[in-house]
Amino acid sequence: LLIVSLAMKEIMKNILIYILLLSTSLHAQVDTSLVAIKNYTIDSKNLDTKRNYWVSLPVDYDTTHTYPVLFILDAESRFSLTNTLEKELSSNCKIPQHIVVGITHPNRRADMPFSTSKVNYSGEIDTTSFNAKDGTDGAKFLAFIEEELIEEINREYSTSGFNVLIGHSLGGYFCAYILPRQKSFQSLQIYDPSIWYSAGEAIHEIDSKLSRNTQCAIFLASSGNFENQFAYHHKKIEELYQTLNQFSNIRIEYKTYENEHHNAMYLYSFLDGMAMLYDGYELKKGGWKTKIDVSTFEEHYEQFSEKIQYEFVPPTALYREIGEINFHQKNYENCIEALEIYVNKHADDPYALELIGDAYAIIGKRKQSLKSYTKAYVLSPDNNRLKGKIKKAS
Repeated sequence: LLIVSLAMKEIMKNILIYILLLSTSLHAQVDTSLVAIKNYTIDSKNLDTKRNYWVSLPVDYDTTHTYPVLFILDAESRFSLTNTLEKELSSNCKIPQHIVVGITHPNRRADMPFSTSKVNYSGEIDTTSFNAKDGTDGAKFLAFIEEELIEEINREYSTSGFNVLIGHSLGGYFCAYILPRQKSFQSLQIYDPSIWYSAGEAIHEIDSKLSRNTQCAIFLASSGNFENQFAYHHKKIEELYQTLNQFSNIRIEYKTYENEHHNAMYLYSFLDGMAMLYDGYELKKGGWKTKIDVSTFEEHYEQFSEKIQYEFVPPTALYREIGEINFHQKNYENCIEALEIYVNKHADDPYALELIGDAYAIIGKRKQSLKSYTKAYVLSPDNNRLKGKIKKAS
């Protein structure tokens, strides 16, 4: 009893330190400049040329964990912002961590169309803006994505099979057009799409060829009309929405950003599109007084997985946070359970190991306490506080 009492007295002195450390970890920001962006090349048989793509992995990428993949069309202009926003949202556990893939285009007007448009965004006859030089390689480009790019990403990285494709403008038209054909994407994010292209052929493609059994989560967004200057453009997007709404298995949300122009609306579209797709993913934890244990935590993500019909495992970092919350609430058994799951993935975290040791010491389990302290000390040999704890537990 004396040993437990002395240990508890020493540990309680350090609770304030733990609170400060947790406060820092809760509000830390992800510095995306430290996340490597890798550039790869595929010698594409479908496109009969070499094509580049970019990859950004989660900050704490772990090969024992699987990740959904976010594919971004027009990577040259959209990858940097999208990747930064994804890292910020996922670091705060509002969305799951993704492998982010940027698809580049030597000539976007050759890659994405399935025909040569004879009208412009106003719906007027226009045979000069689009011509044979632009190409009609949409089918080949889709084959490249599904048969070569996705296959390579799945081969090289730890992927879950849940894929999201983001397309803006002409890329949005491409996303809409491929809906009846594609077999790889569980979600399409379609931002201010050029549905006017070829007088709305993407709408006809969906209306005539999309199976009633097709399941897909679609976020559709449009920019402001600005005194009816883009009436035909918006009319076609509205027609697309009405068409998609006829398919009961399509989960569709449509939003217009009245005060944003064609390019500026992308940022808001991504934030709202992710919120729509991952509605219910975030665990609302509250503060230190929130009662939460491992079973409640894991049940939340099981329910989300059932809702979206795809397995999403809990973010590993939250096990540490739940351990800290339970330590603060003096629920030491719950603390140990959560932190031991965490260190099973992050065995190099001396702080988590020390906290496990403290929890074991408080409940009188000296042997387990010493074991955790020793592991932590190996990782942090200059920590005199740990050295003292090991001495007292020995």
